[in-house]
Amino acid sequence: MCPEKNSEKNSEKKRSRSARRTALRLLRPRRTGTAVLCAVSLVLAGAGAGAVAPARALVPDHPAARTVGDLSAAVSGVGATAVLSAAALVVGAALVVSSLARGGRGPLALVTDDPLFVCGLTRGAAARLFAEEARDVDGVSGARVRVGRRRVRVLVSTRMRGSSGALRGRVEESVRRRAGELGVLPRPAVRARVREVGPA
Repeated sequence: MCPEKNSEKNSEKKRSRSARRTALRLLRPRRTGTAVLCAVSLVLAGAGAGAVAPARALVPDHPAARTVGDLSAAVSGVGATAVLSAAALVVGAALVVSSLARGGRGPLALVTDDPLFVCGLTRGAAARLFAEEARDVDGVSGARVRVGRRRVRVLVSTRMRGSSGALRGRVEESVRRRAGELGVLPRPAVRARVREVGPA
């Protein structure tokens, strides 16, 4: 093989890998809920601390300031402090775990040859496409599809008796081929179940 052709082939592979990485990174689900919760917690804590100190200094005899003083004296005991510390620890640990966990189910990334062009498909649209593909298989009278993070679950109904094994294989192969044609990243595992309904 010519060095020029080999170089072009390597360059194409690098561009394809780069496009895959870009699509997966940009279409990764975000952790918006955790970020909003942390932001609201910080704003409320800052606003509370910023409002209480000046209020107590400027108007010490105001009923609200006296109430705050009474509450701070009430929680200054060892037992109350331990409870508040434990609650803060639990909330902080929950926020940390939530931020480290994977985000929700976002769109499916699709293969492109250009790293500057990112394409995605919603899971609902992918489920409809895969369901149509499953319905086109001979013997299938209906299909429902659920698209997970790395797995596509297909439930098909058929009026044919005693052919569930062969039908399952044909449905899985058909949906797997459709996912390959769409260029879904990463390539999902396809699992089908067959339910026999009605008269043969």
